[in-house]
Amino acid sequence: MRINCPHCQSKATVTHREKLSPRASNVYINCNNHKCGARSVIRISHAYTITPPAETMTAAMHEWFANLPEQEQIAKTYQPALF
Repeated sequence: MRINCPHCQSKATVTHREKLSPRASNVYINCNNHKCGARSVIRISHAYTITPPAETMTAAMHEWFANLPEQEQIAKTYQPALF
C-alpha cells in the first residue's frame, strides 16, 4: 500500500502507528519530498468484509445443510465431505 502526502501528493513514509481499536489505527507519516517535509497522521479503518473468513463460511454451510427440510436432505448424499 502506498501512502501519499495529503499536501503535495508525494510519496510518504510510515514512521509508526497507534492502534485505536481492533479495526482502526492512526498512522504517522513523513513526506519524502524535501520541499514539503510535512508530517501527518492518517486514520486507517476497516470498512467492510468482501469475503468472510473460510471458517465462517464453513460454519454457515453446515448450519444451512443441517436445517434443510427432510425431503431436501438428499444434498448430504452429494456433499459427504461437509458432514
